[in-house]
Parts: sequence; C-alpha cells; structure tokens
Amino acid sequence: MIRPTSWLPLGVMALLVGLTMWLNALVQPAVARADGKQRHDPDLIVENFSARKLGVDGKVLYTLVARKMVHFPDDDSSLLETLDFNAFQPRQPRVNITAERGRLEKGGEQVWIEGNVVVRREADERSEPLKIFTDRMLVLPDEGIARTSSEVRMESPSGHAVAADLELNNNERTMKMNQVRSTYKPPKRK
Repeated sequence: MIRPTSWLPLGVMALLVGLTMWLNALVQPAVARADGKQRHDPDLIVENFSARKLGVDGKVLYTLVARKMVHFPDDDSSLLETLDFNAFQPRQPRVNITAERGRLEKGGEQVWIEGNVVVRREADERSEPLKIFTDRMLVLPDEGIARTSSEVRMESPSGHAVAADLELNNNERTMKMNQVRSTYKPPKRK
C-alpha cells in the first residue's frame, strides 16, 4: 500500500521544479526578433530627392528638394541632407527655406530643419521681403506654419530684429515672437 507521506516529498520536489522554471522564465531576456523591426536601418536611400504636394486644382502647394534622403521603416522617418523647401500657397507670398539637414516625420506632416536655417519670404503688395535666420525650425507644411524655440534674427529693408523664438503663420500672415530687440527704419516720405 502506498502511503500519503511517501508522496509528500515528491509533491514538494515537483512544486520546487515548477517554481524554478517559472522564475527562470521571468528573469530571462526577451528573445530578439529576427524581422528587423527593432533595428533603425534604412530601407531606402535616394540621391537628388524631390517631392511635390499638389492642391485639389492640380497646382503645386509646396516642394521639397534634398541632396539625399534616407528613409527608416521602423519609425517611418526620413533624414534629409542639404534641403530646399518652397511654399506656393494661393494669395500668399512665396516662402523658401534652406538648411543643411532635416528630418521628415509623420509621413511628411512635420519637417524638422536644422543647421544654418534661412527663411526667405518674397515681397507682395502688402509686405516687403523678409529673411529669417536660425539654427533649428519645425515646419508644418500643410498648415503653413513654421516655428522655433531657438533665437532668430530677421532682416528686411525697413529694419532688423532679434527674438528668443518665433512662430510664423503664412496663411494668416502673422508672426509671434518673444523677447524682441528691433530696429525700425520708417519709409521715406515723398
């Protein structure tokens, strides 16, 4: 006859083996996936990159040109070298932005631009030409907005200014700045 006391040591031993296996599974590192999703490797490299966004009427709203574009599939971002962005919004002056490098994010909805950023807005019947210099800027092309929290320097025929930051809205034709130091030359009267 088998007595319950003879099964007790075997039951305790089986419980210890089960707990040991469970603890071992908890402390082991996760198995690396071999599908490449954890790596930040490019899947596409384009020399002399050029892209255009067209409006519903078929007219060009903006263009983006770069010497080189490198796309990364893990976060759907793209790095740009030596870029040139042009906005051709209806009834607004043309805006051109150049920089040493940039990064496209969110399918091109956001463009981070950095390294000797120069913004040029052409003159029109309501405003004179304007140049803005900074080291980094976020551009939201579909919204017509460019902003930076870096210091900016602005130059126009009627003066110049230095500000701690800037938000430029080309659609509303507004600029918001903080801590501004400026010099203004009034136009000569005839």
